[in-house]
Amino acid sequence: MKNIKLQDIYLGENDGKKEAVYRSDFERYFIDIDYNFEKLQIDKYFLVLGRKGSGKTYLGQYIKKMAASDPLHFCDVSSYKDFKFQELVQLKSGDIKPNEYYEIWRWLLLLDIGKQCLEDNGIPDCDAKSKLNSFFDANYNSTKIDAKKIVEVTKKKQVRGSILRSFVDVSGGEKLEEGSYLDYIDDLESVVFQVLSHSDSRYTVVYDELDDRFRDDEYYRHSIISLLKAADHINLKALEDLVKAKIIILLRTDIFSIFNDPDLNKIKRVNTLKIDWGTRVSVSSPLIGMIVSKAKKSSILMSALTDEEVFRNLFPQDINGINPERYILERSFFRPRDVITILNLIIEKYPNSDYFGWKSFLDVKQEYSEYLLDEVRNEMYGHYRDEEIDSIFRLLKNYNKHFVVYQELKEYMENNQFHYKELDLEKMLIGLFKFNALGNKWFNVYKRKEYYTWAHRDEKADLDLNKTMVIHLGLREALSM
Repeated sequence: MKNIKLQDIYLGENDGKKEAVYRSDFERYFIDIDYNFEKLQIDKYFLVLGRKGSGKTYLGQYIKKMAASDPLHFCDVSSYKDFKFQELVQLKSGDIKPNEYYEIWRWLLLLDIGKQCLEDNGIPDCDAKSKLNSFFDANYNSTKIDAKKIVEVTKKKQVRGSILRSFVDVSGGEKLEEGSYLDYIDDLESVVFQVLSHSDSRYTVVYDELDDRFRDDEYYRHSIISLLKAADHINLKALEDLVKAKIIILLRTDIFSIFNDPDLNKIKRVNTLKIDWGTRVSVSSPLIGMIVSKAKKSSILMSALTDEEVFRNLFPQDINGINPERYILERSFFRPRDVITILNLIIEKYPNSDYFGWKSFLDVKQEYSEYLLDEVRNEMYGHYRDEEIDSIFRLLKNYNKHFVVYQELKEYMENNQFHYKELDLEKMLIGLFKFNALGNKWFNVYKRKEYYTWAHRDEKADLDLNKTMVIHLGLREALSM
């Protein structure tokens, strides 16, 4: 369409949080894959799992934006991007592992809901509201506090919590004015839920960016397991008490998979939603549908066309003999972030073009590949040491073959051992498979057909070192292949 330039098409940013800030009407472009927003209105769902770049943060921001249109819905997105989970060590309770952080998370969740209640002028004055106000004033001087501030104050073990009580607690003949948060947590819960009982409003707290300081260590694992159990407790109590309060947690699938706790299996089966963009390499892929939908919302002219017409207008050419949908999807990890990134690179380079042409895809191959390699590194961060990640990618780059046979790669590494000291080859290849840098390829002699296995297309698949390994198409330029 000659009247439409690529610069007129808005596909979004590859960072959902920034998109919500940059674009005041970002919610128009939100694609609710599998109707997860609608499902989150159902009481039982509170945990959203998805891969890095799948749209969890975008969903969280959308929840907040939709709540803003309802004067009786209070919603905050609580970011844990810079939160140091080891700070919680001093606040753990005497509960058995991995539940030792359960009480401090219950404290934090109750305070977040309590803050929202005090911002709601519709709640009538009552004894419980007065107590909660006094508690915040006495301990934090404000309701404008985040988790870091709460933890900082709480670590001093000088919580002034007797304000929450309706009676004088005599301990050793003296009134208990200050103490540990553990002395007052049940009082806080009682008061917060009493305040909620006087309200007709809804209260939602979304916990996001819990993975930014992820490390596969005991501190982090036990902390998040405790958070999930505390959220489950608060949500169940809200339902039992017939009040409208809900905790929603956004978490990476690969992080949730490392947790081992029987109670989490119940949460996974009953309370969990998953953001999944499918595995189909076809024009019917939800990711292709996302591109078309965003393009139609960007342009009145395009909105009058069918989805197929929009796609063929935007992508009229094959790229080196490969149809555009296959080219795009096979170079992605089947995530919106990847598709948006490659197309935005083209828009930036060719803003006045009428379409995404074959030459433009080839011109951004290197830059896109470097982006994708950074994504893999970032996703592996925390699961493996930086030196291990650097070493395995250096090995593959120096080996410089698209198709890799394990024994040959192992022999190459041993012949160049000086460069790869202490590299656990098998462990890191399994890691690369888990994070989609590697797949398996094999030939079925009966069907006379080649097959490929990728973790992002089959979550139950495992790396088979006896089969040929293949480097992901999107990574080859960044690895100088």
